[in-house]
Amino acid sequence: MSETDSRNKLLKFFASFALFAVQLAGFRFYHLTDMQPMLATELTVELLLTLCLVILAIFSFNLALLILARILTPKRRLAIATPEEAALPRVLVQLPLFNEGELVERILTAVIALDWPRDRLQIQVLDDSIDGSLVLSRQAVAALRQGGVEIELLHRVQRTAFKAGALAAGLERSDAPYVAIFDADFIPPPDFLRKTIGTLIAEPNLAYVQARWAHLNRDESLLTRIQARLLDSHFGVEQEARWRLGLPIPFNGTCGVWRRAAIEDAGGWEGDTLTEDLDLSLRARLRGWRSGYLKDLAVPGVLPVSARAWRVQQFRWTKGFVQCFVKLIPLIWASPALPLWQKPIISLQIAQPLAFLLGTVCVLLGLPFISGAAVAGETLSRVAIVTSILGFAAPIGFLTLAGIRGGARETTLEVLGALALTSGLLLSNARGGLEALIGYRTEFVRTPKARAQTGPRAARWSYGLIELSAGLGLLGFVLLEQPIAAIYLAMVISGLLGVGTMQMLDGFALVKQADPQH
Repeated sequence: MSETDSRNKLLKFFASFALFAVQLAGFRFYHLTDMQPMLATELTVELLLTLCLVILAIFSFNLALLILARILTPKRRLAIATPEEAALPRVLVQLPLFNEGELVERILTAVIALDWPRDRLQIQVLDDSIDGSLVLSRQAVAALRQGGVEIELLHRVQRTAFKAGALAAGLERSDAPYVAIFDADFIPPPDFLRKTIGTLIAEPNLAYVQARWAHLNRDESLLTRIQARLLDSHFGVEQEARWRLGLPIPFNGTCGVWRRAAIEDAGGWEGDTLTEDLDLSLRARLRGWRSGYLKDLAVPGVLPVSARAWRVQQFRWTKGFVQCFVKLIPLIWASPALPLWQKPIISLQIAQPLAFLLGTVCVLLGLPFISGAAVAGETLSRVAIVTSILGFAAPIGFLTLAGIRGGARETTLEVLGALALTSGLLLSNARGGLEALIGYRTEFVRTPKARAQTGPRAARWSYGLIELSAGLGLLGFVLLEQPIAAIYLAMVISGLLGVGTMQMLDGFALVKQADPQH
C-alpha cells in the first residue's frame, strides 16, 4: 500500500474518533431527556481514559527506574582478549545498502582501514539498490578487488525480507565465525574489531557486542541536536542501565559484532518485523545467550537532517518494536532462560512505543472533559495528576542525564525541544503501533540522511499536513472550550505544529529544488 493510501486510512481512523468526541460533546444538549445513555457512555469513556493513563504511568515509572539504576548501580567492564596475530579469527564485515551510493566509498574506506589481518577479513556489500547507486557500488568493489581485497557485491532483484534477507543471504556465502555489521552512514574506528572480537573471545557466552553511536553532524541544526540527545539518552542511560542490571542489550542494527553460532542457534535473521535487529537479539537471549555493551567504543554516524526523514525513521522503529512485542511476548513469558524479574522489564521495553498510541487515545478521549460534556471523577483526576507528573519528570531526567553540552541554556533547549518534537510524532507513531497490533504489513523504508528525496510533487506539498492540521485543530478546540487546558496540552500542540511545519518546509524545499522556476 502506498503512503498516500496509508495516510488516508490514518485520517479516517482519527476522524472516527473525532466524530465520537463530537457526539459526546453533544450530550450537553440532550442530557435532560436521555440521562441514562449519557451516563453509561460517559462512564465507559472515563474508564478507558483512566486505564490508558495508568498504563502510561507504568511506562514512565519504568523509565524512572532505569534512570535510578543508571545512577546507583556500579559500572560493569567487559574483558578484552588480546590473542596472538596468528590466532586472530576470520571476520565477515557486512554492509547493507539501499539507494546509498553516495556513501559507499566512505564506508569502504573506513572498513579497509580496520586494524585486522587482510587475509582474515572478508567484506560483503549487500546492495539492493534500485537507483543509480548500484553502479557506484560495483565500481568501488571492483577497484578494491583489483587491489587484493577480499570483497564481493551481492545484489538481490527481489528484496525479500528487506535488510534481514540481505544479511541472511550474505551469511550463506561465508563461513566466518564472527560477523560485523555497519550501516553505510557510520564510520567505524580502526580499533573496532580489536575491541569487539577481543571481547567475544574473552566472553564465550556473548552472542554479540554492541558499540555506542556517535554523531558526525550533531551541530548541523536544532533538529540534529535533539536527535543526538535522544540517542545519547538511549545509549548513555537506557542501554547502560540495562547493561549494569544484567538485562538484555538490544542490538541496534549497526556498529556491532555477532558470533555466527549465536545467529544460527537463534534461528537466523527473520524479516517479519521492521526491527530485525531487536528480534534476533531477543531470540538469542531466549536461547540462553548474553549480550555485551561497549559504551566507551563510539562509532560516529550521520543523523537525518530533515524532519520528514526523522519521522519515517521513528515510524519504522515504533512499528518494529510493537511487532516484536506481538511476536515475542508469549515466548518471553514462557522462557525458562529468563529470570522471572526480567520478564516484565523486557515486556515493558518492547511495549514502550505503544505509549504513542495510548497518548493519542488519551487526547481524543479527553476532548469531552475539556469541552465540559463530561465531568472527571475523583479517581480519573488523581490518575491524571500522577501520570502527568511522571510523564514529565521521567523523560526530563532521562534526557538530562545524557549530559550537559554547551551549558545549561543549550541543554534546556535540547531537552524541551526533544519533549516537544517527540510529542509531535504522536499521530505517526500511533499509526505505526496500531498497524503492528492489527498485523498490517508495510515495506522497510530506508531513512534518508540527506535532504534530497524523491516522490510525486503532490505528496511533497502535503508533507506535514496531518500534524499541522491536528495541532491547529486541537489548539482551536482548546481555546474555544477551555483555554486553561492549553497549558496541559502545550507539549502535544507545540510538537504537532513544530513537526508539521518543519515537514511542510521540507516539502516546499523539495518542490523548489525539483522546479527552480516554480
